[in-house]
Amino acid sequence: MKFELIELQEDQIRFLLRGVSAAFANGIRRACMSEVPALAMDDISLYENTSVLFDEQISLRLGLVPLQAEDLDMFSRPEECQCKGEGCPGCRVDFMLSAEGPGLVYSKDVQFTDPGVKPAFGKIPIVVLGEGEKLVIEGFATKRVGRDHSKWQAGTLCGYKNLPSIEIGAACNGCGKCIEVCPRDVIVLEEGRAKATNILECSLCKLCTEACEARAIKISPVLDSFVVSIESGGSMPAKELVARASLEIRKRAEDLDAKLAELS
Repeated sequence: MKFELIELQEDQIRFLLRGVSAAFANGIRRACMSEVPALAMDDISLYENTSVLFDEQISLRLGLVPLQAEDLDMFSRPEECQCKGEGCPGCRVDFMLSAEGPGLVYSKDVQFTDPGVKPAFGKIPIVVLGEGEKLVIEGFATKRVGRDHSKWQAGTLCGYKNLPSIEIGAACNGCGKCIEVCPRDVIVLEEGRAKATNILECSLCKLCTEACEARAIKISPVLDSFVVSIESGGSMPAKELVARASLEIRKRAEDLDAKLAELS
């Protein structure tokens, strides 16, 4: 397997994997979305809510606020904690939200008992409070994975595609029709002939092959090479998300290998 970094930002990463199967690339995608642990507001008690929103609506909004932790590994998943899910500082973080109108309540107004935990984005609107309206909430956040519920989904827009192979033959007469129909500006005209540039952006739509009357363009997927795009929901950097997903895949593979060894 060969790895080539294409783009790296705080919340997004794109890379090229060569010499792997589609199942492997899909495994990275699925692990980023459903197997990497993250914190999310789990249990909520509303002591006062005189806003225009129902209790359930506010609870859902709070649950989907991505949370960041300075050291995520210091927390255990409830079922793996020493307290066996009873609830302790090792597997949950208490929080409180108290606000009075008029004004807009934001995610930054949620205060956690652990100073190392905070909302990933402080300007997420929760509810608008009118004159005299109040909101008093207590609850706790837990560490789980995306397959338990989407609010623990660390990765959001995660996908992959085959690396395109674009061949332009000698029959090309430079008519430019392929350039006109290409939605991603992958093909340009140079010295009277079509030329493929920025191949990574090609979506394999094959509109250019259909428009080419000379049948000079051939597009096909490279079956063992994939462009993988991973976007983080904000709970952790995209680079860390992919690294944690890889560790989860490795852990599952080792567990499977150990169980097969027991059966042999």
